[in-house]
Amino acid sequence: MAAVGIPALLAMAYYSGYYLVAFCVLLAGLGAHEFAAMARNKGHKINNFWIIILPVTCVAAAFTDFPLTYVLAVAFIVCSILVLRHGEMSTIFDLFSVHFIPVVYIGLLSAIILFLGLMPAIGNLLLVMTFLIVWAVDTAAYFGGRAFGRKKLAPGISPNKTWAGFYFGFLGALVAALVSKWLFLDIGCAKLIVMALLACLFGQIGDLFESALKRYFGVKDSSAILPGHGGILDRFDSLLFAAPVVYFIAMFWH
Repeated sequence: MAAVGIPALLAMAYYSGYYLVAFCVLLAGLGAHEFAAMARNKGHKINNFWIIILPVTCVAAAFTDFPLTYVLAVAFIVCSILVLRHGEMSTIFDLFSVHFIPVVYIGLLSAIILFLGLMPAIGNLLLVMTFLIVWAVDTAAYFGGRAFGRKKLAPGISPNKTWAGFYFGFLGALVAALVSKWLFLDIGCAKLIVMALLACLFGQIGDLFESALKRYFGVKDSSAILPGHGGILDRFDSLLFAAPVVYFIAMFWH
């Protein structure tokens, strides 16, 4: 699957446009669907329509330049109404959280991936680099952790992750970023290194965050939509956190 998936994702990022829009819509919609399924596994009463449509609306707003703050405000109100109509007072905050978190975690972050890929001139190349960094971090962390991992990074969240793997991830990120600069990306070295290191850091935080969600909801994978690889959130948890960092650095570091 990787032999097909990796070139397809790189092509999608490079050609951007409607290919990227479709990717972000699927990421938001399927990711929210997985989140809803995990929440139901915990016993939460989920409104399937709103928990999916609100994150997808974030992506649509990003594509049409509609202010995301308005979407988030409407989502907050909708989630509040859903909770007040169907929630019990003892679980009101839990129920609100499982409806509103996907809007921010999946919808807003997917929208920022779209912002990154659609940035004029260089956005598509930055998104390609971000994919390469995320994959390089995963690979370096896996092999570094297996070879040198002793001390656990977060045993209560993800027992297999080690500090050695965490540090090796930064090496993988730097290699991916430097290869990107050598092959196709024309940006300054200082900016590139900061992007790589912060994308690595936040990508690994995203991985841990999704692991924490799965631990809380009592599931092993977010879904089984990708045989042998888990779900959409399992595959793109790091990208959801890494891409916004790259985007904001590109936006504000001139």
